Amino acid sequence: MSAPPADAVVHAFLDALEQRDFERAASYLSRERFSYIGPTSRFDNAADFLSDISRIGPILKSIQRRRTFVEGNEVMVVFDFIATIPELSNSRVAELVRVEEGLITYMELFFDAHAYVSMFEHGTPL
Repeated sequence: MSAPPADAVVHAFLDALEQRDFERAASYLSRERFSYIGPTSRFDNAADFLSDISRIGPILKSIQRRRTFVEGNEVMVVFDFIATIPELSNSRVAELVRVEEGLITYMELFFDAHAYVSMFEHGTPL
């Protein structure tokens, strides 16, 4: 059986996040080879990444996709992360994702993290 297209895997992952279904989101991540780089954190395994990303559940309103670009097994998704917290109400995000054998092996997130950093500096948990 052939693996699904890379963009289908990435969009299914984002759908699961938006629905706060972190167990389903985990099913799209490689357990053997996974790394994540973002402006506020880095992870070298899917379990730690999911533990961290699950904290967005309470503040996530929606993920509004704007554009998707595909080149081979790499996908760049540009989206707006809509949150319930006024300081984070609309974060413009670009995410580069690599998919191998139907699983996400690499994610790199780009966004202005000033609002997130200032929240942590003041002791406000996400």
